[in-house]
Amino acid sequence: MKLRLLLAVPLIVAAVLVVGPATPGGGGVRLMPLGDSITYGNPETGVSYRTSLWQHLQGGPQVDLVGSVRWGNLPDRDNEGHPGMRIDELRSWIDYWLTLNRPRYVLLHIGTNDVVQARDLAEAPARLQELVEHITRRVPGVTILVASIVPSPDQGLNERIDTYNAAIPGVVSAVRATGADVRFVDLNARMALSDISSDKLHPTDAGFLKMGDIWYDALAPVLLGTP
Repeated sequence: MKLRLLLAVPLIVAAVLVVGPATPGGGGVRLMPLGDSITYGNPETGVSYRTSLWQHLQGGPQVDLVGSVRWGNLPDRDNEGHPGMRIDELRSWIDYWLTLNRPRYVLLHIGTNDVVQARDLAEAPARLQELVEHITRRVPGVTILVASIVPSPDQGLNERIDTYNAAIPGVVSAVRATGADVRFVDLNARMALSDISSDKLHPTDAGFLKMGDIWYDALAPVLLGTP
């Protein structure tokens, strides 16, 4: 994606200690929204999927959104949405973010920039799998919800999106086979082309709110401890 807002953060050294077991923080169960600008949200209005997700979460188990980025039109603005980032770039920062945030749950929507840039797409699922596996090793007991990425009205781009998305259930199954709690969220299947803005990449504000509804539908059973 063209928009790219990266925070200045300390240099990450190669050797990083394993993060302790994922446990609720003082402000509630720690939930880390992780991804690119589609996690960050609309830079003009502040609307993101976190807007409606946060509303849905009120009245249930106390949840603390965590992240080094603070943006959005909701009371808890913390997230790890980094506009412009590909899977490999997210991977290069993930140790720092996991140490900082100690998440119990991770909502992962990533790969749009790999697809837009046609960045070695045949290997994109392998990069995604390595990222997810690394998170499960670094944070024992973490639950990761991995989403298919949103569609695009651009036919050529959408074909690449469909190819990438088709591989994600296999990635999730492979990581689950190691005993990790990783779950697939078919977000793409419930998003319509009318939910995407004129840039053909990002959701409209209404589309972002719909995304939050979909995330909540996937997350609520997990928070309540059901399969």
